[in-house]
Amino acid sequence: MNINHLGLLRLMSLMSPTLPIGGFTYSQGIEKAVEDEWIADVDSAYEWLSKQLYYGLTYTDLPILKRLYEAYGSNNKDEVSRWSQILLACRETSELRQEETNRGRALTKVLEALEDSITMGWEDTINTNHLSGFALISTHWNIPISELLLGYSWSWLENQVSAVVKIIPLGQTQGQQLLHKLIDLIPEIVDQAMTLDEENIGMSQPALAIASSLHETQYTRIFRS
Repeated sequence: MNINHLGLLRLMSLMSPTLPIGGFTYSQGIEKAVEDEWIADVDSAYEWLSKQLYYGLTYTDLPILKRLYEAYGSNNKDEVSRWSQILLACRETSELRQEETNRGRALTKVLEALEDSITMGWEDTINTNHLSGFALISTHWNIPISELLLGYSWSWLENQVSAVVKIIPLGQTQGQQLLHKLIDLIPEIVDQAMTLDEENIGMSQPALAIASSLHETQYTRIFRS
């Protein structure tokens, strides 16, 4: 098997929302948005998630992930640290920053268990955010940046659709229909993110920030803060 194909398969196993870094335990505000009826059905779920794809991933997650990948590839610790700090600053609530850090620590433990030499010297950074861990392992496994961005986008989207299916709730067929429709948007947002200038990175998402903030004190919930 081609070594790049093997690396891609390994990356896909790390990207799974169910394993191994606990993405399935977070709803990123969806739980509160459903309780307040901002999301109530397939159409409103599509509206919510498509806007996060266009504004959140296109202008924040993906271009920062690209720059972390490039910084790890050139062994530039200053740039890795800078973009890691920018990423955390773009997480607009305590809940979202906590999720980023928790998933970063979890991914670090997984990478150390797989090949501890991968993380050597980078522990202080990859423990703070999970995008750094994905960028580091992708450079180590020679995963092309386009495949990394596609994989990350799919992982984020599958996790969010899964949360919607559980909370509204929706049937599994409706969930697959929603996922299928939203997946069509991913190639376009990856292309946009790949060419985004640095000065355009970072996009506020007020509805997401409000839902996430309110979720921190939501009386009954199944997802973590």
